[in-house]
Amino acid sequence: MVSAQILTVGDELLSGDTVNSNLAYLGERCRRAGISVLRAVSVRDRVGEIVAALRDAAGWADLCLVSGGLGPTSDDLTAEAVAVACGVDLVRNEEAVAVMTEMFAKFGRPMPDINRKQADLPGGADMLANPIGTAPGFAAWLPDPAEGGRRCLVACMPGVPREMRRMMAEQVEPRIQRAFALPAVFRRIYRAIGRGESAIAVDIEPIIAAARTRSPGLAAVYLHYRAAAPQVLVIVEGTPGPNGERATAEELAALDREIAPALQPAVYGIGEADLAERLIAALARNGQTLGTAESCTGGRVGALCTGVPGSSAVYLGGVIAYHNYIKVRLLGVDQGLIDANGAVSEPVARAMADGARRALGTDFAVAVTGIAGPGGGTEEKPVGTVDVAVSDAGGTTYKRLKLFGERALIQHVSAMWALKMVWDRMIELGLTEVGVQD
Repeated sequence: MVSAQILTVGDELLSGDTVNSNLAYLGERCRRAGISVLRAVSVRDRVGEIVAALRDAAGWADLCLVSGGLGPTSDDLTAEAVAVACGVDLVRNEEAVAVMTEMFAKFGRPMPDINRKQADLPGGADMLANPIGTAPGFAAWLPDPAEGGRRCLVACMPGVPREMRRMMAEQVEPRIQRAFALPAVFRRIYRAIGRGESAIAVDIEPIIAAARTRSPGLAAVYLHYRAAAPQVLVIVEGTPGPNGERATAEELAALDREIAPALQPAVYGIGEADLAERLIAALARNGQTLGTAESCTGGRVGALCTGVPGSSAVYLGGVIAYHNYIKVRLLGVDQGLIDANGAVSEPVARAMADGARRALGTDFAVAVTGIAGPGGGTEEKPVGTVDVAVSDAGGTTYKRLKLFGERALIQHVSAMWALKMVWDRMIELGLTEVGVQD
């Protein structure tokens, strides 16, 4: 298997000024390609530190993916460091100069001289085009310090996430595929909301243990969990065995017959697509529409929906009824219900959902009302008490959540549960089913 190091460069990554999202993205792309990331390193903008990380990778890795340090300022030192690690000089790449000049012309201004530095690439390196930014990337081979030959492919990309992602997909991944024999990667992702990681493991691990006895490929299958409240992903991956044996896609898919029922009723899907994607797709397939009424979540349910491309065809809109006046005025909730039961209550949640469906003219509407904290809780209704209701032509379903954590987490978990309840109602009505929706 191809082994890799991910090297992210920048003082801001170590000081906490910038979240290192590039590392997560590159790791995920490697996993999809069958590349084993054995180490991830972040270093400051210091030539010596970058060189040390590169030379270390050259001793054991087949691939080193680098992001950051390709800008025009004095603290952008990645190209210089790679040149040192490769034992070559920096060379002005005139093609890169021309591309950057043209890019600045599109901006309607001449290119500052300081940007010419970005065209100084390690001698012998291949330029990687950057169609949406001024910093070209480059790819080169790091010499193996033990053998003096060419061993480790280093691909350097900008630190700006959108530029890095485009370059990785269009420039770097094709080069990796040409340079290495990458294995086919098969895995199953079971997505569940409503059961904890440990409870799921109790049911799933005996199934996997039994499966490992059925074939050499399944014997090497790798099981792991990814928990991010309220969701747990159960991932079954076909890793190579000691003699290269690996579970086939068909063998992994056959596990659905045992794993999916064991996860019920929490499981909502199998595959890469998340809950919002699946819900929007199911609504579109059935010609159904959705509206939202949100109090404590403040629009987060709507944001999850509108984050899916094409959602405008099925998600018609929402009402953020944070104040009781809006619940009454726009959603038609009876003030008497609020006075008698409180805004966080089953009757009010149901009335909000019914009112949203009526006001927005949708087939489904989901309502959320609760206490996200840190204040506002009582002994009867502590912080984390959230009521969710789903309305459709057949009636209204309801669930009370008892959540824990800080305000933002309670809001996020509530929003995810709102979508899960719509999804469960659609399953109940025969409008969708658990399965692969990628």
